[in-house]
Amino acid sequence: MTENHPQETSLFERYVNPELGELTRRIGLDKAYVWGKDCILRDAEGNEYLDFLAAYGALPFGHSPKPLLDSLASFRDTLEPIFVQPSALQASGELARRLLEIAPGRFKSVTFQNSGAETVEAAIKACIAATGRRRILAARNSFHGKTLAALSATGNAKYQDVFFAPLPGFDFVDFGDAQALHEVLASKPGEYAAVILEPIQGEGGIRVPPPGYFQAVRAACDEFDVRLIIDEVQTGLGRTGRLFAIEKEGIQADCLLIAKALGGGVMPIGACLLGERAYSEDFQLKHSSTFGGNSLACRIGLRVLDLLLDRDSPLLANVLENGAYLLDRLRSMARKYSNVIAEVRGEGYLLGIEFNVGRESFEPYFGSFLGIIAEQENLVPLIAGHLLNVGRVRVAPTLNGANTLRVEPPLIATRADCDRFLQALEHTVAVVAAGNTGALIAHLVDGEPLQRQSQSTSASRPQPSSGIPRFGFILHPLELNNYREFDESLQNFSDEALLRMEERLNPLLEPFHVSSIQLQSPDGSRAEGDFIMVPRSAAQLAKMPVEEAAALIEDAMAIALRRGAQLIGLGGHTSIVTGGGIRVAGKGVPITSGNTYTMLSAIEAAGIALETTGRSFSQVRVAVVGATGSIGSAIARLIAVKAHRLVLVGNPRSARFNLPRFTGVIQQIAHYAATGVAYDPGSVLDCLAKRLAAGESVEQVAQAVLDDNSPGATLRYNNELEEELRQADVVLVATSSTERFIEPEFIKPGAIICDLSRPANVSHAIARQRQDVLVIDGGIVEAPGRASLGSRFGIPEDLCYACMAETMMMTLDKVFRDASLGLDLDNRDLELFPLLAQRHGFRIAGLRSFDQALEPGRWQSFLAQFEHARPHRKIGEPA
Repeated sequence: MTENHPQETSLFERYVNPELGELTRRIGLDKAYVWGKDCILRDAEGNEYLDFLAAYGALPFGHSPKPLLDSLASFRDTLEPIFVQPSALQASGELARRLLEIAPGRFKSVTFQNSGAETVEAAIKACIAATGRRRILAARNSFHGKTLAALSATGNAKYQDVFFAPLPGFDFVDFGDAQALHEVLASKPGEYAAVILEPIQGEGGIRVPPPGYFQAVRAACDEFDVRLIIDEVQTGLGRTGRLFAIEKEGIQADCLLIAKALGGGVMPIGACLLGERAYSEDFQLKHSSTFGGNSLACRIGLRVLDLLLDRDSPLLANVLENGAYLLDRLRSMARKYSNVIAEVRGEGYLLGIEFNVGRESFEPYFGSFLGIIAEQENLVPLIAGHLLNVGRVRVAPTLNGANTLRVEPPLIATRADCDRFLQALEHTVAVVAAGNTGALIAHLVDGEPLQRQSQSTSASRPQPSSGIPRFGFILHPLELNNYREFDESLQNFSDEALLRMEERLNPLLEPFHVSSIQLQSPDGSRAEGDFIMVPRSAAQLAKMPVEEAAALIEDAMAIALRRGAQLIGLGGHTSIVTGGGIRVAGKGVPITSGNTYTMLSAIEAAGIALETTGRSFSQVRVAVVGATGSIGSAIARLIAVKAHRLVLVGNPRSARFNLPRFTGVIQQIAHYAATGVAYDPGSVLDCLAKRLAAGESVEQVAQAVLDDNSPGATLRYNNELEEELRQADVVLVATSSTERFIEPEFIKPGAIICDLSRPANVSHAIARQRQDVLVIDGGIVEAPGRASLGSRFGIPEDLCYACMAETMMMTLDKVFRDASLGLDLDNRDLELFPLLAQRHGFRIAGLRSFDQALEPGRWQSFLAQFEHARPHRKIGEPA
């Protein structure tokens, strides 16, 4: 196993916000900045970054603006009181007067708060007090803050639901649709206190309304006597190249909200400007704030206005000019990379780049992960991470418009800064447009990117057919190489890099549909099915709390059900963590773990290999590793029909708990002997059946086996893995371990090892060091007509795992019931699946070793050590 490489966590993640800290770490945005000046940030390692985010617009003059820091320092000399409530606050009055002078329209007073969200709260309260009404109308995908009333006006359920928001009385309408807004107001005349809107939706994806929208909104508000709140927390004070974005609309707001830039990036402050229609005595007397309007914040606000309104400064003109330049260049970039950029929007230094990416954007097997990441709205965060770590430019996604990248530099950003940003962005966009997942995430995992350009494709995924039986099959990555197979852009990644990718990015992903298959049986039966991926490794599933893992698998099942599944199969560790399917059974759809046919096909493959060496199960010592598990115990039961010497091998790590488990397995074998099943003379089952025939009970027979357990016993058990491997001629491995723990030095010369475990348990070193040992993959099956799985799962697309085949053959035969569930496989399933396999054309797909067709030279080399080997016999041709 590759050594685990945990990512170092910051103090912020450990002590402030573990969830947000973990998310930013996973996507590479967890920088600790130690220095900032103008548009540049520097981390502890001395790396410099161009800041084109500007604290979501709160840094109009960039980092550490000297005039504002000087204003802060002046308080040491003047000793002006900062917090004196209540009193005639001089600085507060001065700032309010200045704001009323420069505001677009006529306003009566200003109330100060400490943030944008508080300013929204104040406006809502003011309008409710002024009108005596309680309903508020906001726009969908808006963002007004995260305090409770502001959150209630924020049009995104993702941020509201957990807090039981919105509060009663908050309604929503599409942004930009004035007719719809008019209809809502008309539907409840006399109930709405206010409409609250942003001039440009920021977190909603930098959405610019159509011309004339706000004039129509103003008219509707006037018609129904509703107050209009214009939220300029993000757009106000120069962001769009105008002092206020609403200026170009030429309308009068009843409340105008300012924050972010008013503090100049050094102090939090917000201001709510109230017009005559929003002003009331009740609000003025009953709304207050301990820190609102403090002298320090207001002095900073005054200095900010001085700098913005300096007639000798070209600041706002530059924002207009450079903003138009950025918009033009970005739209050219969008035309060049039209397969991934849908639209560029915005004004001034508030721009948004919307990405539209899916798996159909790229050729098959190149860009697969990138497409999935995009479909689950994780692409833009990774783009931001790539820009930060590779391009050394800082940007971020918008919160509500998850597919939109926000471009929001400080107002002081120069044309040269814009060009530097554009150059870095185009490099990243070119990587995305090529579908080069490896190049996009290489910086996160120390991976070696593949320098290859993908070709766009318009290929679409097949949709379910009507009236044809359908299954869903749930699987997960089994080996690190699965990632390279699934997305060829990861071909150059080492195992260590893939493991880091797995650890860092898998937890960000939800289950997804991978591919579909169409089947036709030799008897004419048809079926279709879908493969649904749970993006967690076996080790990750094993580490998760059982409830959490089961919930994730149920999410995958829900995808299959939406696509019409009438039966769901579980593959790999999805079966193990659900107790052989027990934990997810009874959810309205039949479940199969696939364990029965997996076990049957593995025994068949091992028997073919053994027979070709000139031996039979009656002549060799057979060991079942993992015999206390579901598949292992069933293998032991069936092998006992033929084998004359059988040892059950348990997990040495749980040796002290294994005796009751061994007892249960031995009792199962004895019960099987009592069913009258046919068995070979001299076999384990024959020996047990004779004792039963002599009058001993199943329990007595099992106890006798447990009491004997001598080296020469027909049936025995042991926790010493190495001891048994050194003596076994045939080893069948079926464990829940995620490690390759069977090493070359343990194995007896001439041994055949059939590894059913997924992930596999046999070390690759055996293939290199032990030419006298044969390792075969258990449970690899050829489907009827060599039907294609439509994706790669560690085997060729026209082969499948036996657990998949069990689900397929049940669907072809319309056997829609639970099967192979739990730890004790049903004898009726042991009888059913060989019949179904024969009827519908499933068969062993030749002999395979370590996920590859067994090479003829390797096969002949192994056979050469057996006197009675039959090398002339053809094993089924591998695909």
